[in-house]
Amino acid sequence: MAEEKLFVRKATGLVREIGAITAIIIVMANTIGLGWQKRVFQYTGLAPLPENQYWAGIPPMTMAFIVGGIAVLLSVLAVAVLAAAMPRSGGGYVVISRIIGPVWGFLAAWLEFLSIAWSFGIIAVAVFEGLYFIIGPVAFGLNFRPPAGIPTDEFLFLVGILLVVIFTVIGVFGIKLTGLLLQAMFWVPAVLTFYVFGLLTQANNTTILSGMQNVLGVTPGNYVAAATNATLANNLQSQVAGIGGYAGAFTTCLIGAYFAYIGYAASTFVAGEIKEANKALPKTLAIASVLIIALYVSISLVGAYALKGIGQVTVGNNTYSLLTAWSYLSYGGKVTLASVGLPTVKLWTTTVAGLAGSGISLGSANVLLVVFGVFWVANDIPPFILTASRILFAMSFDRVLPAPLANVNDRFHSPINAVIIVGIVALLGCFSESAILDPGGTFNPGKNAAIAAILGSGGGVQITDFYDSFFFTLFTLSLVILPLRASKRQIFDTAPYKPGGKWGMLILGLAGFGANLFVDYEFVWPQGSDFALSQVNWASSTLLSDISAVIFTIVVAILGIVVYYVHRMRRGINYSTIFAQIPPE
Repeated sequence: MAEEKLFVRKATGLVREIGAITAIIIVMANTIGLGWQKRVFQYTGLAPLPENQYWAGIPPMTMAFIVGGIAVLLSVLAVAVLAAAMPRSGGGYVVISRIIGPVWGFLAAWLEFLSIAWSFGIIAVAVFEGLYFIIGPVAFGLNFRPPAGIPTDEFLFLVGILLVVIFTVIGVFGIKLTGLLLQAMFWVPAVLTFYVFGLLTQANNTTILSGMQNVLGVTPGNYVAAATNATLANNLQSQVAGIGGYAGAFTTCLIGAYFAYIGYAASTFVAGEIKEANKALPKTLAIASVLIIALYVSISLVGAYALKGIGQVTVGNNTYSLLTAWSYLSYGGKVTLASVGLPTVKLWTTTVAGLAGSGISLGSANVLLVVFGVFWVANDIPPFILTASRILFAMSFDRVLPAPLANVNDRFHSPINAVIIVGIVALLGCFSESAILDPGGTFNPGKNAAIAAILGSGGGVQITDFYDSFFFTLFTLSLVILPLRASKRQIFDTAPYKPGGKWGMLILGLAGFGANLFVDYEFVWPQGSDFALSQVNWASSTLLSDISAVIFTIVVAILGIVVYYVHRMRRGINYSTIFAQIPPE
């Protein structure tokens, strides 16, 4: 009877149904989403380095994807060794709680769960946001707008909720149905990616000029002239002066690069449902990571060079072309497309591909770009449901959360209660991305700053990517501790992969841990990061508002620790016994 009380039950009730291909797709779909489609242009606009200053001709964003990819690979290798040693649902939660300690495992998983579940709602809204206002704008003859009389933020909020409900119901039916849906949602945009690359290779002075005149009624010269116009206040030159050269632009881009890589270890959360996980996880994680890095590096390079040199001008010693000009007007923030009287279509990979397609008489096929863009956003959602629900399941199975969250449906082998909670928390993301609680929004007409700071589009929710990096910092730290802690000798001895033995694992752990510490720094300190502590005036009268994201994080972390200890005292469970063992399968 004592053994029965150790965990919620003797077996998880989950079934190992995920094959190697699906494990790879879970990682790729969870990682490749919205931002990568605009990242090279977004950060070229935020850090508009003159194009003649590119090191070896490599755009700073491309270099950031390369360096960020190396950091990700180091983390992946460390995570893969640990996940193979403890292939259980919950992934990093199980590893951290068994090696570093239960309270650290709970705190890291608490923040990671919030990050993923919140992102579920954000992406649900972003699917329609992209369809209506970004990927399928009037530029492609797809003039989608909300129904008459419904404010944009209210419309996005409602359709976001609709998608959350639909995908949550699908998630209730288990890994088999979710996996089939994910396969369909992955392969469609994956195949279309080759079509997009093909269109980008056709971009040149002739095709882009023709495409812009066909769909926008302007020329590349209009953008370059507007961006470099010296009479505009706070113009391009003032922003260039504050970059700090190639190194400054590169470090700024690193923030965007890592954000695009978030999700690189998604399959570890469902390790308890992967066939032969101790063998499959390291291989599938490595394959998925290499494919993602290759895609990001190549799309940023090809996308940038599709516009680089078009309409080129020289201002002083600096050279600019359509690449920098349109990126700056789209994302620089100081001078906007609307303020200079240009079409308000922002620069995305799909935008460039669409213009090139129009320039070579393939404009009628641009609807494929809408499918491409929307599906790459929407296929994030099934992995979000799987990963977030398995975190809740694992914590409940350990009895650090209420036991009902570990209930598994006998027919669908799905933790239904955990899935439903994920859907409920996802509604917070619908509030955030729809901007319905922003100052002046439909649900915040009084412009309440406190509400906007927590649930608005520019509030504390933006720092959930730091929650992810914190989680993986502790995950990789576990590999540093594992070979050194005698009490964890059994885990070390039974690990199927021990690259280089004790010292090899230690070095690999230190490399992954160091990479994640660097990522933490990028999210916390530099200008443009989530916390941007380097820009905080600690003597300012608006200090509390300036560090609202930090305060929000501290409150959420304290709340998690309180939940942990209250539940522990209420149940009177001997956690030292539970966390001395790996959960059963």
